[in-house]
Amino acid sequence: MKPNSEIMDEIPDKSELDINRCEDLPEVTVTNNRAYSSLPEDIEGKPPCPFDDAFFLSILTFSWCSKYFLKAIKTTLEQSDLFQIVEKDSAKTNAKILEQLWQQELDIHGKEGATFTRVISRFIWKDTLRASLVLFICLAASFSNASVVVRRLLDYAESTESNIYYGFLLVCFLFIFQIITIVFMGLTWYLSTRAATRLRGATIAAIYRKTLCLRSLRGKSTGEIVNLCTNDGQRVFDMMMFLPFLFIGPILAMVCLVYTTALIGPAAIIGTGVFFLFYPLQLVMSKVIAYFRTKGIVVTDCRVKMMNEIITCIKLIKMYAWEKSFAKSIAGIRAQEQSVLEKAGYIQSINNGLTPLIPVLATVITLSVHTFLGNSLNPAQAFTYIACLNATRVIVAVTPASIRYLGETKVTTTRMKELFILDEVQVHTDKPETEMNAIEIQNATFAWDKETFVSKYEEKLNFKTVRRNSKVLQRFGRRNSKTRVTKIGNEEENSFLVKSEEEFVKILFDINLTIKKGYVLGICGSVGCGKSSLLSAVLNFPIKQLGKVAVDGSIAYVSQQPWIINDSLCENILFGKKMSQEKYEQVLFACSLQQDIDMLPNGDKTEIGERGVNLSGGQKQRISLARALYADSDIYLLDDPLSAVDSHVGLHIFNNYILNGLKEKTVLFVTHQLQYLDRCDDVILMKDGCIIQHGTHKFLMSQNGAYAALLQTFYNDFKEPKSSSEYEEENQFQDMLQKHNLSVPPKEIGKDVTIHQSLQTLCESEECIFNDGKLIQEEEKSEGTVGLKTYKAYIEAAGGYIVTLFVLLLFIITAGCSTFSNWWLSYWLNQQHTEDYNVSTSLEVGSIYGEQDTYFYQIVYILSAVVFIFLICLRSFFYTNVTLGASSHMHDIVFKRVVTCPMSFFDTNPLGRILNRFSKDLDEVDVRLPFVMEPLIQNSILILLSISSIIAVFPWFLIPVFVMLIFFVLLVKLFRHGIREIKKLDNITRSFWFSHINTTILGLQTIWAFKKGSEYIAKFDILLDENSVALCLFYFANRWLAIRFDLLTCIMSVSTAVLVVVTHGVVPASLAGLALSYSTQMLGIFQYTVRISSEVEARFTSVERICYYINNLASEATTIVDSNRPPDDWPSSGTIQFSGLKMRYRPNLPLVLKGVTFTIESEEKIGIVGRTGSGKSSLGVSLFRLVEKSAGSIIIDGIDISKIGLEDLRSKVSIIPQDPVLFVGTIRYNLDPFDQYSDAQIWRALERTYMKESIVNLNKQLKTTVVENGENFSVGERQLLCMARALLRSSKILILDEATAAIDTETDSLVQATIREAFRSCTMLTIAHRLNTILDCDKIMVLNDGKVVEFDKPSSLLLDGNSVFSEMMAATKSLQQEVL
Repeated sequence: MKPNSEIMDEIPDKSELDINRCEDLPEVTVTNNRAYSSLPEDIEGKPPCPFDDAFFLSILTFSWCSKYFLKAIKTTLEQSDLFQIVEKDSAKTNAKILEQLWQQELDIHGKEGATFTRVISRFIWKDTLRASLVLFICLAASFSNASVVVRRLLDYAESTESNIYYGFLLVCFLFIFQIITIVFMGLTWYLSTRAATRLRGATIAAIYRKTLCLRSLRGKSTGEIVNLCTNDGQRVFDMMMFLPFLFIGPILAMVCLVYTTALIGPAAIIGTGVFFLFYPLQLVMSKVIAYFRTKGIVVTDCRVKMMNEIITCIKLIKMYAWEKSFAKSIAGIRAQEQSVLEKAGYIQSINNGLTPLIPVLATVITLSVHTFLGNSLNPAQAFTYIACLNATRVIVAVTPASIRYLGETKVTTTRMKELFILDEVQVHTDKPETEMNAIEIQNATFAWDKETFVSKYEEKLNFKTVRRNSKVLQRFGRRNSKTRVTKIGNEEENSFLVKSEEEFVKILFDINLTIKKGYVLGICGSVGCGKSSLLSAVLNFPIKQLGKVAVDGSIAYVSQQPWIINDSLCENILFGKKMSQEKYEQVLFACSLQQDIDMLPNGDKTEIGERGVNLSGGQKQRISLARALYADSDIYLLDDPLSAVDSHVGLHIFNNYILNGLKEKTVLFVTHQLQYLDRCDDVILMKDGCIIQHGTHKFLMSQNGAYAALLQTFYNDFKEPKSSSEYEEENQFQDMLQKHNLSVPPKEIGKDVTIHQSLQTLCESEECIFNDGKLIQEEEKSEGTVGLKTYKAYIEAAGGYIVTLFVLLLFIITAGCSTFSNWWLSYWLNQQHTEDYNVSTSLEVGSIYGEQDTYFYQIVYILSAVVFIFLICLRSFFYTNVTLGASSHMHDIVFKRVVTCPMSFFDTNPLGRILNRFSKDLDEVDVRLPFVMEPLIQNSILILLSISSIIAVFPWFLIPVFVMLIFFVLLVKLFRHGIREIKKLDNITRSFWFSHINTTILGLQTIWAFKKGSEYIAKFDILLDENSVALCLFYFANRWLAIRFDLLTCIMSVSTAVLVVVTHGVVPASLAGLALSYSTQMLGIFQYTVRISSEVEARFTSVERICYYINNLASEATTIVDSNRPPDDWPSSGTIQFSGLKMRYRPNLPLVLKGVTFTIESEEKIGIVGRTGSGKSSLGVSLFRLVEKSAGSIIIDGIDISKIGLEDLRSKVSIIPQDPVLFVGTIRYNLDPFDQYSDAQIWRALERTYMKESIVNLNKQLKTTVVENGENFSVGERQLLCMARALLRSSKILILDEATAAIDTETDSLVQATIREAFRSCTMLTIAHRLNTILDCDKIMVLNDGKVVEFDKPSSLLLDGNSVFSEMMAATKSLQQEVL
């Protein structure tokens, strides 16, 4: 086995191997991303690591941490105070080692036999061995102190002769042994913490690197990946922290067993044996806990996955009033999660209760058996035995956590293996046979794999793992086929690999395509025919089953759904490249972005929200295009980039971007805008995954084949039969068009001639941004201690003060029972003492003899242990229910508060930040807070009882206690400020890499195409290292306190020993032994309790963060106003009246609607036009009350919508958005989450949207699974499903926001007919992006600067040559002629 240092030297960086195989980046440029702006820009300028070159004594005592505590008490700690991570501890360095070890594991054992358990074992073995050796010295000193020094002190207390020098010599030895124990225990934790930091960093960084390389996620959601990094990353950290105790524990146990047998006799074998029999019992219990926690992890994954989806799609959920449906789903998952956590919590609590129980039970059994056998027992034997058990108590105390973390790590390794054996995307290595060719595809067939992993625990819980399927897959009906289950891996790390009878699903068939350098290839075809898959094949994401693919040149990729990062607009375009002003301005011109930038409050430095929430669809698409153009690549893959922009902008982009800007570049141009195909060098027509025609536009038209028919359909007008009265109006309308030298727009004009770029969201670009251009708010960071209101909120969530006091009373009674058993033993030993203790009595006074009548004492002693066991079980039951009830109650409240927040909250807070509350913070409150809070309460009571017992024996002990109390208060005051600030830094820095993972997964293909993997890995390493420093500092700060409190406890123990010496002959040996045993046992417990109290407070920051959302988030209006509910058939006519409506998006922004007044009659079809910022979409926002009005009113059928509940309003109004949204679940669930409609109604809706045939061909039809973001459907198919969703609702009022932009020409014609027919009796507002969707409207509304400037029939507006609408129509004349 090679040491890690050799492995690290041998291997290259993963980012070099996998992310940029075809072209190494000579330099990694870390852009100043918004999410990282609060991090120091100059990493090298950060303070150096304080312990890297510190003195050995400073490391042993953690004195280098003192400066952080001193600063924290004066001011607050900032991220700039965090030091540089040591290279040895960095994520990059350790990820290299872990990846190399995994590769070696694969080489030796193959995929089926490889386990991550072995990999992690090899990674940590040296660090574990080093920490274990140091721990052995520590525990050996502790046991020697108990077995030798304490025994001699008690012998001295029993003796009749007084030798004070000898007594003080023993005190000195006690002090020396305790100092050795303290120092080496601190060194153990120091070594373990650094090793744990390396393991955690390596694990998380390796997961991120692997995710970047994946061909597909195979059903793994963003939330699942985040959960794997956060919770599982923390589990391997905790496992490494406690692992040395598992190795040294058995050794110390054997030594203790031998010594106590020699001390007491054969009875010790039984008692001490029972003591150590709890070791395997705890092992079994911890495995059971791990089992339930594993089940809990699966459910937690599902909950986090759904929360991720809810937050991502919150706008649609609000507009459709689906909050209750999703709340019900979340509640169901949470109930299952709570059920599993309860079972784990019961056993965990009982396991924690064993820590104080085991020494008591072992002592009771040993001494009872010993006396039952007729043997004598003196105080020296009894309390030395107790001291020995207390010395090994640390092993028993740590064992539950150690085994629990070890068991959870086994689960983590299984989940990691599932991810790491997934296939990675590879770079095309073949070059075209001819240098003139950029791309050559010969006889190639491509497929997506149908394999997916289903955890055995997930399978038992009947959770279905979503699968990665292609769009064409559904059209062929191959989605669900019979499966066989193959077990892989070993017994400890097994999963179930579900393989379809057909392992792969073909999506592209027999592709032969040669593209010359500098050519523009137009790609067209119907929805789902494989156009986007062809581009993916060039990127090598699908599996190439047959044929050859050769690519020559760098690639830039513009996806159909633009990928926008949370950064400035400028940085979105530069994408890590250096600024060239001249080139930058040329790109802005080619993408027609300058006018949009001028409108932004901070120009191109304006921050773009996560997922581009404050941009229109057209703006996002043009930014994506600008990013590609600025990259200056050789090959451009453009996936329908003009569908979201208007005709003028589209023509401008085609001329200045594709034809001019990409001149001499190779372009693959997927489009439904068929009017541009005649200007492409080559055209291919695809159908069902095949290229059915290929050639120039002129050649294909001359063939009179499918391509010519498609173009003919595109150019022909679609006209539905009209009544005689409609014909009369139509003739008048035609006259108006002819006056302007226009005709009823042909399909190719209707498809592309739009008023202005569409708005994907219902929020105008300038309306979502604060005046300073800053959108995303800084995350809250509370100052000072965790407030009493946080603890009060937790108590109230737990059931109130009475319930809390009852649980505390159970803790007190349980601890009192333990103390009583020791006092009873002391009383038993001292039974023969007379009231006037005579120091001249023989040595046998105070001893127990078997022939004496001791049955009464024995029975009471045994009963105390029995009662102790019962109380622990009772306490565990109530404690688990109360704490888990508190977390569940808080989850329910915070979920309700988040989903009822106004949209501005989601626009100004990154997804990762919100999700952090429901993943890491909730995990803290669910599991970790109860886990650390229980020993805090338990030990605090034991310490108070122990000190009280010592004072009862030695009243003079009050003096050192008082002195120590002063130091105690000072240390705690200093420590609490620092540890709280450090923990908050840990929470905040964690959010950064949360968001980075989310952003990365959404843009995997783009990152891969642009070869930005190295840069994103470098960013992630910086963010993760920053968080690792904060986490590491948190644990070191805890050890800083532990060292100092152990020293205080050591002084208290020495004080007790001194009192034993100086009161020789005055205090009975039995009482002296009792006091000495209590003082020595406090050495570990006292510092642990004080330290864990700060950890509990630090964990309470998660409660505080959740409470911040509960108490501070603004809420929308009431969902239902009982006193003012509309009739069930409301709205019956659909009349809408806007009266003086004024609206602004936030108080600090100007009005976007300025006194809008108009009336829409029943069943009228209104086309709404206007340029960006005119207020078109703001009308929709106001109608759905996504933003409340500032003045005026909206009245629908005589009811003021501001006076009714949001659910009553939104459930009666429908929208078909431009951006289609599908949820994880079944097709039926997506169409009808409330189960309000029959299958027949759903099939009718699918038939009317021309999706019935596609769904019928699927094996499970309506029960077919929809993967995250609907990725197993094309964008066009998603739009059709969203239209079917609106059809089902049968709303009287419908808003249509350009819902057919991504649909092919033929389907679009059919869908337009469906809209006219299905919504004939509806009042319909069409936010116009295409002229053919509004020219046959009853009225046209023209908006400008938030005001209605025109509102009349199209014919009337066209008759007025000075009307704005007339001018807009006339402006299309030259464009129409050029296109035709």
